[in-house]
Amino acid sequence: MTAVRILIVEDEPLIAEDLRAHLEELGYEVAAACDNALDAMAEIAAAAPDLLLLDINLGDGADGVQLAEKVSAKHRVPFIFVTSHSDKATLDRVKPLRPAGFIIKPFDENDLRAQIELALARFANDVEATAAPTEAQRNEFVIADSIFIREKGKLVKVAMDDIHYAEADDNYVTLFTPARKYVITSTLAAVERKLGSVHHLRIHRSYLVDTRRITAVEDGYVRLGALSLPVGKTHREALMARIRTL
Repeated sequence: MTAVRILIVEDEPLIAEDLRAHLEELGYEVAAACDNALDAMAEIAAAAPDLLLLDINLGDGADGVQLAEKVSAKHRVPFIFVTSHSDKATLDRVKPLRPAGFIIKPFDENDLRAQIELALARFANDVEATAAPTEAQRNEFVIADSIFIREKGKLVKVAMDDIHYAEADDNYVTLFTPARKYVITSTLAAVERKLGSVHHLRIHRSYLVDTRRITAVEDGYVRLGALSLPVGKTHREALMARIRTL
């Protein structure tokens, strides 16, 4: 598990520090804070943040809208515009860029948390910034190589490669990683669809495994080190076909 990493692009030092303090208080990690578009592009490439907070007015050089255009052409990362201008002209200018959300200055911590969570869910589910994702879409979603899970009132990021296997129990699924486990409200079929992973495979009605973690295949079971998991008869052929490609 890692914290959601956010890059701040804001040319007003006091606002940038205020944003940083709020984000860290909410449990997010600030990947960097930049005051211009050139530095921001370098940090995006180096730090690979999960989300960008972009001030529209950045003083000299490219503004936040021009930066968003460059980001969209090179990186798949959601961005939120932070602005004190919510007039129609501003909204019409930024709408073609499909921002994941807007934060209007002045903002408070609750608004910041809500807008960040909505923005990440919208981006993952390809929902317009003017639309609200469903409750199911907000609870867990995938961006790039990580699944974002709601836990204790906040989002945490779990790398797909850390999910060694998943176990279903009615409408709950437990994701097992080397460090700990995560329980989410979902079906195993829904988790499998969301992961969309070439490595994770359903081997039983109740189990999904990362095939790279399989250390042995026995009669009706697979082993992940000392752990044995059952293989359903209807899944055995697909499992063996996948193993032959490893």
